[in-house]
Amino acid sequence: MATLPTRLLIAALLLVSAVSTAQAQSATIRPEQATAFIGTWAFTMTEPEAFKGTQQTVRIWNENGQVAASFQVGKFPATTVTGIYRDDSMLILTIGHHAKPGLRENGTQIWAVISLTPDGDGLRMFQMLEQSETIKKGFGRKL
Repeated sequence: MATLPTRLLIAALLLVSAVSTAQAQSATIRPEQATAFIGTWAFTMTEPEAFKGTQQTVRIWNENGQVAASFQVGKFPATTVTGIYRDDSMLILTIGHHAKPGLRENGTQIWAVISLTPDGDGLRMFQMLEQSETIKKGFGRKL
């Protein structure tokens, strides 16, 4: 069985491929399929060293019978998640190049794949960002 980071990498490659061909389409996830994830989550990043201690926020809510989400780094504006997928106990969020206001790195818009898995009373986060060679990790608690 593949490890979580390996599963995330495989999911990232598949989802980026899907996002590039289906621009703004997202799998429909009903709120009852994401009960453990609904809410506002404050994450403290743990890896890599350069990100250690930084804060990120993920908000997940019911929007007219479908799950919606946003992702925020520190005090920057929240970015709307463009894809939400469920794989067993993992919720996978994608942010495409067309996201508003979008994620940027060095002035260039980037995509991101974020996996969330329950861990006790919190969530583990693994994220892959376009043009990054490392998987960023963090742990979050519901606010």
